[in-house]
Amino acid sequence: MKLGIDPKVITKKIIKIPKIYKLIIILVLNIVIFGVIFHFVISPQLETKDKLIAEYQSLKKDLDRLVTIKNNMNKYRQEYMEMQALLKNMLKQLPESKDIPNLLRNVTNVGDETRLKLKFFEPKQLQNKEFYAELPFEIKFSGPFHNVAYFFDGIRKLERIINITSFSLVGTGPMTKMSIEGACTARAYVYLRAPEKASKKEVKSAQPAKK
Repeated sequence: MKLGIDPKVITKKIIKIPKIYKLIIILVLNIVIFGVIFHFVISPQLETKDKLIAEYQSLKKDLDRLVTIKNNMNKYRQEYMEMQALLKNMLKQLPESKDIPNLLRNVTNVGDETRLKLKFFEPKQLQNKEFYAELPFEIKFSGPFHNVAYFFDGIRKLERIINITSFSLVGTGPMTKMSIEGACTARAYVYLRAPEKASKKEVKSAQPAKK
């Protein structure tokens, strides 16, 4: 005796489900998606950002102290070189302003690799902080749920920090071929060597072509 699943039977049963139950299922699915992304993507990045900034502030303070005394105390020269190497490694995660175009291209590449359709991609004005700047940018995308999850996971794995600050997700299409329409605001963090505001020309040069 063979047991099988007839797709046509399942489809007919789904069609017969009352509209209110379909809406409840979509709402529950959106809540689950939000919970998964927040737990695995947003929360770890917030913790990583705070930890990196705290470590950077401590490291920069030590580096400034070593710069002052290194010419008179040979025993600190090797320590100074090691601190420089650590700082250089941290700057890979907190790049300088001139690296913004490459950073944005990396995000676009993640979208291509995960086969997520990026419908809109626009950077905003740089927002200066004490020793770094925030570059907000808006993304609108569409694709299957798994592609959306892979995209956010790919963003999390980038060498440089990108923090997803807010997003919205809406399920569209039939239950059997549901697609996710979403939008999010992300922030990239840029190291500023001098307390000067980034020029508008620099921000304009960082803007990629809209998709």
